[in-house]
Amino acid sequence: MMIREETRALLGQWRARMGACPAAHLPIAPTVAVVAPSQGNQANRRFATSASKQQQRSVLSTATTATSTNKIPPGLLFGAGGAVAPTVARPALEQNETMVVKHQLVACEPINSGKQLVLKFADGTKYQVHTSWLKDSSPKNRAADFYRTSAADVWKLRNFSIVSATVAEEGQKLQVTFETGSDSATDFFEAQWLHAFAPFVGKPLHADVVGEVVRGTGSLLRNLHRNRTAWMSDIEMPVFDAATLAASEDAQVDFLENMVDPGIALVTGVGTPEHLEREFAGKPMEDLVFKIIGKLNQHPVRSTTYGVMRKTADSAKQGADYDMSNPLSMHTDHSVYQGTPGYLQFLYQAEGSVRSKVCDGLALAEYVREHHPEAFRLLTTVQMTHSSRNTLYSREGAPRSVYDKTSAPAPFELVHTHPIIQLDEEGLVEKVVQSETKRGVCALSYDVYNEFMEAYEVWTQLCEDPRFIKHFDWPEGTMVVTNNYRTLHGRASVPPGMARTMCFGYVNKILVENRYRLLKQGQAERRNPDMDHRWLTRIPNQVLEKLTTDTN
Repeated sequence: MMIREETRALLGQWRARMGACPAAHLPIAPTVAVVAPSQGNQANRRFATSASKQQQRSVLSTATTATSTNKIPPGLLFGAGGAVAPTVARPALEQNETMVVKHQLVACEPINSGKQLVLKFADGTKYQVHTSWLKDSSPKNRAADFYRTSAADVWKLRNFSIVSATVAEEGQKLQVTFETGSDSATDFFEAQWLHAFAPFVGKPLHADVVGEVVRGTGSLLRNLHRNRTAWMSDIEMPVFDAATLAASEDAQVDFLENMVDPGIALVTGVGTPEHLEREFAGKPMEDLVFKIIGKLNQHPVRSTTYGVMRKTADSAKQGADYDMSNPLSMHTDHSVYQGTPGYLQFLYQAEGSVRSKVCDGLALAEYVREHHPEAFRLLTTVQMTHSSRNTLYSREGAPRSVYDKTSAPAPFELVHTHPIIQLDEEGLVEKVVQSETKRGVCALSYDVYNEFMEAYEVWTQLCEDPRFIKHFDWPEGTMVVTNNYRTLHGRASVPPGMARTMCFGYVNKILVENRYRLLKQGQAERRNPDMDHRWLTRIPNQVLEKLTTDTN
């Protein structure tokens, strides 16, 4: 595979910029269009812009829009340059009526001596469910701690049968009387809950269809992930207010959805810390993140949940990452940590105002997929190793100079072997892991080495291509948040004479997804108080998704 002359030119421009003074604002090199035979507009089919979602987000009034000669299909692009899917507004009353009618029970009948129950809903669907499943799933089996009240109840399920079943409250509830031996008990079930579960647990009777299957834990963010839209240098940075995020669960929902797509945000009004000492510098960020999501990830050694970087000679002695005079290529964090635990990255400007930059790994990956298909194949299949030994902190968890042989470190090893572009089971970009400075000694096979390194060179050149890089102002007392599975970032430009203290922290993907799950349960309960925690907890994400949208 040959690298084109224009990509070699980009590499030369990048190397020239990397050697320039980092405190100065680097000029953007002339854009070079990388032309390659089209492989079909896969990205257009894979991603669609949501106009309503874009309108909900506030944006920086000072954001600039750059003219671009990009070759990414318009349907892939986020914002003004991309296609906008038409939206049709419907009155809220009509939506509510549709929800009610769809899941309403219109008939129910015990069959097979009460061992099964047939349920018919207003949308024409009809399912046969097991009596034992219905009894086993009742909220009455759960105590205040959300655990089952007895570990022995499971042995009794086969003894239950239904002696009567009635549609109650105009189809909004099911009333059932269970019987086992001489004992009987009556229970009520929400029709909306039954309608959501029925495709998974019931035998369809309304048509020749196959029921749905729960596979894996799933995620309520999955559909947002499927419909992400790539962005270029002209994106408008979404902006959120810290006080609103701290107080409003609906704002937190919008924020977490924003962190899936487009995967960047600026949070204003975070304020400055009372003190700039290490134990206090990141507290405003730490406290705000706790209110929105939960605790920041705890570093293996560091005494604080967040790290601190300063524009000082002592800070620079912690290594290249902490030396603000050292230019860094565009990268994601936690490349050396297996599985990349840092899903969301929080960067808090505790002191000083700078200008920084980000780029969209999704846009880069889809560009390579479209224009360099062989490179895309290699970057998604060949395993590269990122690895390091961390000696940045003392045994007390305090920062230390890596050059100081008199202070004992608390060392630990890190290694992560993976494709640069990781795809999910549907072939969508799941994660980009990129950090040239932390690239280890890679055991690439002899037969694939040359072509992979050429593909990797194309990739690293594109990471520095001005068409993809968004420059933005980053004021003191604000926080930049990135989706570290998607968004690459580079070294900020610090004005001469400007003091700077920046704090950083991370939260893992499981914490984000489960926080979003809780927030969506809260929204659903506010819409319909009858559908409270009794019905919304302890259920698979695939079922909960039906209950937290207007499609059930």
